[in-house]
Amino acid sequence: MGPQHLSPAQLLCLLGAISTLPRAAALLCYEATSSLFRAVSLHDWKWLLMRSMVCKLSEGCEETLVFIETGTRRGVVGFKGCSPASSYPPQVSYLVSPPGLSIASYSRVCRTYLCNNLTNLDPFVKLKAGTPKSTAFSSHSCPTCVGEHSKSCLPNFVTTDFCPYDASKCYSSTLKFQAGLLNTTFLLLGCARGHHKLLSDFHHIGNIRVTEVLNILEKAQVASAERSSHSPAWSILSSFLLAFRD
Repeated sequence: MGPQHLSPAQLLCLLGAISTLPRAAALLCYEATSSLFRAVSLHDWKWLLMRSMVCKLSEGCEETLVFIETGTRRGVVGFKGCSPASSYPPQVSYLVSPPGLSIASYSRVCRTYLCNNLTNLDPFVKLKAGTPKSTAFSSHSCPTCVGEHSKSCLPNFVTTDFCPYDASKCYSSTLKFQAGLLNTTFLLLGCARGHHKLLSDFHHIGNIRVTEVLNILEKAQVASAERSSHSPAWSILSSFLLAFRD
């Protein structure tokens, strides 16, 4: 039997049937970033949603928010935009849990119209409410700050806080968070459990790419702990570093 050809009437019917099939539509998502390190209040912080963007086919809407606490200082870094990741419900947890400085994250990917619409810090309020507070402090203290080195972490803004017994080591690093239009670099200083990278297991938080570099002060402290004896030159360097800690 030879090839069958559709009549004009049959072709029109086929085209009509195809036109009624559901088509994948590009999703509209909020587009926003946040990078705030001064006067961050758990209950009053608001994420203003002023822009939206059209995503590629199959992409979803993402919102990822990172909440940082060190002493009495707080920082918020966030990203909203399109994501190729599969959808997942809101996830909130500590990446670095207290006592001492803490880093918590909230993230979700959804696929409905403008669904990445979180505007407050309520997920972290609930997370903190279920976390025991440290009440026992040691006599050891550390410089404390979170923010840009040229703004919130200028020397006159760095405070010295007593450390909890379970987090009595001084931590100092430079963190870089990147995602879409988000590109922020900031310092994080405070009390921690040990001298190591706190986010070594988290190269990405949601769609945010994380880079963590221990500062020179921290590297010198690690070397000091590993040495069995101090050379005169090392003693001079140690005194220099201690001058920055006091």
